[in-house]
Amino acid sequence: MTYEFNDEIRAFLQEKLYLQNVSPRTIILYESCFKAFDGATENLDVVKDRVVQLRSRGVSPVTVNTYLRHIKCFYRWKGMEWKLPWLEEEQKILPTSNSQQVRGVLNSRPKTKNEFRLHALLCLLLDSGLRISEALSLTKDDVNWDSLTIKVRGKGNKHRLVPISQELRKVLFRYLHTIGRTQSIPGQTLLFATKHHTKLTVRNFLRDFKKLGERLRIKDVRISPHTLRHTFAVNYLRRGGNLEFLRRILGHSSILTTQKYLKSLGVEDLQAVHSGLSLLGNAAN
Repeated sequence: MTYEFNDEIRAFLQEKLYLQNVSPRTIILYESCFKAFDGATENLDVVKDRVVQLRSRGVSPVTVNTYLRHIKCFYRWKGMEWKLPWLEEEQKILPTSNSQQVRGVLNSRPKTKNEFRLHALLCLLLDSGLRISEALSLTKDDVNWDSLTIKVRGKGNKHRLVPISQELRKVLFRYLHTIGRTQSIPGQTLLFATKHHTKLTVRNFLRDFKKLGERLRIKDVRISPHTLRHTFAVNYLRRGGNLEFLRRILGHSSILTTQKYLKSLGVEDLQAVHSGLSLLGNAAN
């Protein structure tokens, strides 16, 4: 049964979809937020009452804040003032893959076409920090072999150029050569496709990744594409990378989102970066 929203919410969603060109996935998220706040969006008092109800039912502060951020967009669209603070969230430090686990993934010896595809995809995620949805949507034309960049279609259908390494270019070229897709053939444009030239699903990627994780005996870290993205980001900062550059690479609209990766850096990481950037140390050399 289709959920019925009022005329105002429908107009807001249609403008987001057709005028601002947000993705259907984002529209679904907006709809879930409006369902959670059904009948509780007309003013801030009823919004606060609904927040209390949700928290009393055990809904986490993270989820409630997600709802509120989308309701806030709706308020701005209506020209209404928003003065509600966000709920306090537990600050979790996401684990990253250690150097031994990363080496195990990079040095794995693929034998089948599926394994070559998985290896190339994992190398891409570790080298670029792409979201898995972005990586699986890439076409061969998105890779610029000369400038070492990849054109990525991110959230909200926003495009950005992401740099890649010489090593990744070798991996991708070897992968395409192995599976016989170095030439442009109509209907075979996806970079990571199935044997039927259809888009690889996240579910199938996770299936293959978990099998590899079991074979490599990877433990104490979640086997997921987000772990790879987090590992890339923390390693980028650990080596003295610029936070604003990282924001652009990851496709974050706000640097506040990117800053969460700083929490995973230890004192020894900060000391190592400081030693490399110290004016006194460089002057001595």
